[in-house]
Formats: sequence, C-alpha cells, structure tokens
Amino acid sequence: MRWPRTLSLYVTREVVSYTLLGLAAITIVMVARSLVRVLDELIGAGFVLDDLLRVVGLLATMLAIYALPVSFLFGVLLAIGRMAGDVEITAMRACGVGVRGLLTPVAILGVSLSLSTLALTLEVEPAARRDMSAAVRRMLVRGASVEAGRFSTVGDRTLYVDERVGGNRLRGIVISDRTNPERPFLVFAESGEMRLDEQSAELTLLLERGDVHIDLRRSEDDRYQRIGFERFEYKISVAEMMNPSQALRAREMPLAELREVVDRIESGDLKPLRDAAPAYATNLQRRYALPAAPALFALVGVPLGMRRKRGARSYGVILCALLAFGYYALQSFCELLATEKGLPPRLAVWLPNLLFAAVGIGLLACARRSS
Repeated sequence: MRWPRTLSLYVTREVVSYTLLGLAAITIVMVARSLVRVLDELIGAGFVLDDLLRVVGLLATMLAIYALPVSFLFGVLLAIGRMAGDVEITAMRACGVGVRGLLTPVAILGVSLSLSTLALTLEVEPAARRDMSAAVRRMLVRGASVEAGRFSTVGDRTLYVDERVGGNRLRGIVISDRTNPERPFLVFAESGEMRLDEQSAELTLLLERGDVHIDLRRSEDDRYQRIGFERFEYKISVAEMMNPSQALRAREMPLAELREVVDRIESGDLKPLRDAAPAYATNLQRRYALPAAPALFALVGVPLGMRRKRGARSYGVILCALLAFGYYALQSFCELLATEKGLPPRLAVWLPNLLFAAVGIGLLACARRSS
C-alpha cells in the first residue's frame, strides 16, 4: 500500500495545533506557579520590570523540558481522541489504514521533540538555572543592601533608607561607614539613586543634597569635620554577595564539568560538594533519560486516544494529567531512591522509561488486535 502522505500531514497538523495550544496554557500555568515561589524575594529586592521579564524568561526556559513533553501528550490525546470521537479513525480503518499509519507521523513528531528536549536538558536548562541563581542574587543584593525602613549591614557599613521609589530611587538615606576604624564617618542625604554594576560587582549610591560627618577624634587633632554636598557618589563592593565561593549544584553544572565531577567521585576523590555524591551521577543520567518522554508519550498516547468514545469531552485532558503526573512522579521517586537509598543511578533514572515503553507496546498490541 502506498504511504498515506495526505493522512500523515492531516494527523501531524492536528497534533501540532493542539500541542501549541497546550504549550501556551501549560507554560503560563507552570511559570505563574514558579513565579509565586520567588515573589517574596522579588518584592523584597524592589524589582523593576526588566527584572520580572528576565525571571519569567528564565523560568520558561527551565520549565520547557517539562512543558514541551506534556503539551505534546496533550496534543496527541486530544487530536487522536477527537478523530476517534468523530469516527474518522473508523473510516481510516475501512480504507485499510491501521494503527501503524496513525502512529508513524505522531512517532516522528515525538522523536523530533525528544531530540529538541535533549539539547535543552544537556546545556540550555542548566545554563538557565545558573542565570536564575545569579539574577536572584543580584536582586537580593539590591534588596538586602538597601531595604526601606530597616538597618542593613554590608561588611563594616550600616545603611538605612526611609523609602524606595520605583525600585532604584531612595529617600532619607543614612550611611555609617567604619571600613577604616581610624576614620569612621556618617553620610546623610535627602535622596539618591541606586545602581548595581554587575561586572565590577559594585553597588553605587548617587546621593543628593546631604552631609558627610567625619569623626577625627581618634587622631591627634581631636577634631570633627562636616562636609556638605549636592551630589555624592558612594560605592560599596558586593563581590562576595554576588559571586559566592560555593560550588555549583549538580543541576546547574555544564555537562563537561558534571562529567568531570562524576569521574572524580568514582575515583574516590570526595572533595567538598554542595549535593550528595550520588546526585551528580543521577543528574547526568537524568539529562539523557528525561528527553525520551515525548517519544514515550507518542507510544502511549496514540492507542489511548483511539479509545475515546463519542461525548467524552474531558477524556484527553484528564488522561494527560494522569499520565504526565504518573511519569514525572515516578521519575522523582526513582531519583530519590538513587540519591538516598543507593539504587544505581543508571537503573533508577531509566526505569520509568522502560516501564512506559512496555506499557506503550502493550497498548499498541491491543489496539492492533482490536482493529
């Protein structure tokens, strides 16, 4: 029989359209849910619109490895389910097109999406996690260093601000600088503006209309000096806060560095690590196992979608939620067994894929027999 090209294009178009619809909805829900978790930190940091947009973009990138497979499963179940409910699949069978003709275009989409997800999990998602940690640190530096209504300590400096306006504008500023014990001084300013230079790791306060009070009583002159100013640029080094000396977590490491750490652990070199030693080998296997989800969802979704009966409107949505939750819950549970219970990481991480593959093959065999 000739390859049903028209049918394949039709099925592909249906699955892609529902997948894109699901991707938009699922991404919005996932990003909003994750954004709520860091909202307190953002508010405390006095974030601006650029900060919010950057955080949303990084969250979307980090969650894409979950949103893409789940939305694809959503698209497969709804597209195939709609075709089954409208008796289109029955008509295809009458024309001699079986399960294989329906599965092939969906499987090609699933494998293509798995390869795209592989590129994300290997380097893009860990890089987004590193950027997110750096972005949150930058915002926390601004928030922790200059928080309205509170005395904040940065090294040997104490800062107080009455009010923050629009995130970076400050009012009622007091600075006590004791970095030089022989020459401490106080700075009072009516207003100012805060700027963070990421390259030099300096927090600059552009102060306006104030006084500098220098205590010279510890010197032989035993004097007290007051200097008025219209504009004064005051800099604070925040290098230690922005660039902590701690090592990266397993999920944040570039692939080459992660491989190096895994090899070092296997050789018995257990230098200080931020995560438990098994977490590094587990995360390495996870980066290769997790992208198989779209291909597995194609294998499971097609025969399940064909079972939809006429009038079962919510069948695809409910089934998508159950399958996605079951797969990722099983992944998390197996990773926990690997990191805390000593289960071999390779077996633990790939076990959910093997189980879903077996279920998918079984469902396809049942669908083929019924046709």
